Amino acid sequence: MELEECRREIDQLDRDLTQVLEARMHVVAQVAAYKKEHHMEIYDPRRERQVLDKIANLAVHKELAPYLRRIYQCIMDESKKYEKEHMGL
Repeated sequence: MELEECRREIDQLDRDLTQVLEARMHVVAQVAAYKKEHHMEIYDPRRERQVLDKIANLAVHKELAPYLRRIYQCIMDESKKYEKEHMGL
């Protein structure tokens, strides 16, 4: 595969990822509203561990699991910041 072809494929994947991440962040805002209404903490270490373990298990290519865990850790860190903003904290 040529470099330009790879780049075009990455560009399309980036567009797809952006749409999915935007949808995820909209749900995060709903989670924030629920947590605020029910006086819940933003950070739930048990849930975060479950998500990271699930992502690692979903990886078809297990050598990518550590990278995916780190990417998802970043996604969750940003999600927590977004929740905090939506909760007015």
